[in-house]
Amino acid sequence: MRGYYEANRAADMLGIPVSVMVINVMVNGVHWHDHAEILYCVKGKMHVRADGTAYLLQAGDFITINGGVSHEIYDGEPGDVQIICSIDSKMLGDMEGRSIYCSTLEADRVEMEDARLIRQALSEMAWLCAADLPVTVQACRNQQLPVHPLQQEQNWNCYHMYLYQLMMVLVKYKKEGKKEGQRRHELIDSCAAHINQHLGEELNAGVLARLLHVSESTVYRLFSEQVGIALNEYITTVRLNAVCRCLEETTQKISAIAYECGFTGLSNFYRVFQKYVGMTPKEYRSTRKRTGVRLLFGEPDIMKLNRYQNFEELGIGKEAFREMCRQLLSFPPGRW
Repeated sequence: MRGYYEANRAADMLGIPVSVMVINVMVNGVHWHDHAEILYCVKGKMHVRADGTAYLLQAGDFITINGGVSHEIYDGEPGDVQIICSIDSKMLGDMEGRSIYCSTLEADRVEMEDARLIRQALSEMAWLCAADLPVTVQACRNQQLPVHPLQQEQNWNCYHMYLYQLMMVLVKYKKEGKKEGQRRHELIDSCAAHINQHLGEELNAGVLARLLHVSESTVYRLFSEQVGIALNEYITTVRLNAVCRCLEETTQKISAIAYECGFTGLSNFYRVFQKYVGMTPKEYRSTRKRTGVRLLFGEPDIMKLNRYQNFEELGIGKEAFREMCRQLLSFPPGRW
């Protein structure tokens, strides 16, 4: 398995085996971890590829990612909102040869009431953990750090009430693991990881076919069937995501960024950027620039390409977030 391994984040600083966060993950490269994860789309859309299959989550949708399953999030937009729930495997009991098949999507769709209970639990747990205000630099220097919301006894007890509500539903959907298509999934994982790690190099079906020892037609078919988009479009999307991250977080010249991300001709780069992003690179940088941190493209760690907004950067506030979640407790008519 390739991509990167993510350390266990299923316990927050208080040692709770199930943790949640309110976030907007726009890009998270191919990775895997031992803990299970629930991805819940609260606002906007969420593009997820898990174990070789592409999914589109809309507001109200959630999907369970089992431990050891490689997955990625891509094509997110600023202002989207998700809840990410990490679950220590010991909370799910004996998982040897088993997986949790629990989502609002067609293949593993849960019962309507169970979906409501999961949404409610995730929303309330996330709300209980969210801080009202970001921690300022001055507050840190003065050691005036805010008290974690769960250090309040009432919040602690309420969090655990919803935690066990969540576990009660999830274990209903524990089944024997699926084994079919494993080779296909391994191939697409290797392709995605190689693309993310070698953006500045030649990338095409021939390169990937030699890497995997398969035919070029097999590579094209893998992306069409498993990812849902053509190989060239996938490569372009990954490269543009990297360009956008660099425009936001570096002062490099636009031409240098384009070449480092694999665009060999500037005229083609500007044309493609305008087509996919809807504005010029210069316009994007002026509206989205955040910091002056320089990315190191020589490093193979594809975590450098991840892009996200934390809860404070979303600027929606705790109460507005809670109301947003309450409106999703039941699917709109016709969705179920």
